[in-house]
Amino acid sequence: MKDELVRALAFDVNVAVLAASTTQLAGEAQRIHGTWPVCTAALGRVLTGALLMAASIKDPQGSVSLVFSGNGPAGNVVAVARPDGEAKGYVENPHTDLPANSLGKLDVGGALGKEGTLTVVTDTGRGEPYCGRTALVSGEVAEDIASYFLLSQQQPTMAYLGVLVAPDMRVLRSGGVFVQPLPGCPAGIVDRLETMPDALASFGDVLLGGASVEEALGRVLAGDSLEVLERTEPRLNCDCSIERMERALIATGREALREMIEEDGGAELNCRFCNRSYSFDEPDLRGLLDAAAQV
Repeated sequence: MKDELVRALAFDVNVAVLAASTTQLAGEAQRIHGTWPVCTAALGRVLTGALLMAASIKDPQGSVSLVFSGNGPAGNVVAVARPDGEAKGYVENPHTDLPANSLGKLDVGGALGKEGTLTVVTDTGRGEPYCGRTALVSGEVAEDIASYFLLSQQQPTMAYLGVLVAPDMRVLRSGGVFVQPLPGCPAGIVDRLETMPDALASFGDVLLGGASVEEALGRVLAGDSLEVLERTEPRLNCDCSIERMERALIATGREALREMIEEDGGAELNCRFCNRSYSFDEPDLRGLLDAAAQV
């Protein structure tokens, strides 16, 4: 079944709902980065969270970047997503391994760390990007994103993000859902939403059973009306290119380029988001040195 992201309204259009199945995307990220299970779960959650946040941006040139910087052994976990469903991300230390947590599940909070920060850069495509930063709550990703929404945007959010990984490293299921009361939402509906965390946690199980995102939402919302506004197919895509790498080398300055030429006779750059390598020989670097002189 293809991945899908649904943006909808519920509870008589008083509540915004964002939900996604990202099993294929998280599986591709695991293959590209060779992540071990706990990092597969961490990266899948962060990628899904970024996709759900980016879905609300109206300008197709906009984006949302999430940077989890905790004190855990996985190091930084980074994801960038666009409103058209494209996303990319990486884990700083993808071969982190930890025992299961007290619930017998992958210890994502232990891998990311419970002390540190979540940095969110939101580019709406109109003006300067907005950067917000909040302290990590648990390192479990969903709770940290919900805390960011509340503290940075004063937006109460019920969030679930989950990734199920098989012993052979395959991603069996990945997905998430955000539920947010809109301004003017009646108090009675808000009270009902506060009882939903357990229902949200069942979202992933319903997906694993083969349900579509919309069908899974129907189970979570227990029959409440759902008005689907938009459907998107999430996909992993890195926009790195030889031109970007050339600009990065030029930005290092003429002295650094001369050192690469004289000491190494070339350079190799690796994109952290897709693990693609770009090689530059001595003539390439001399050409970039000439270009740097004109900057």
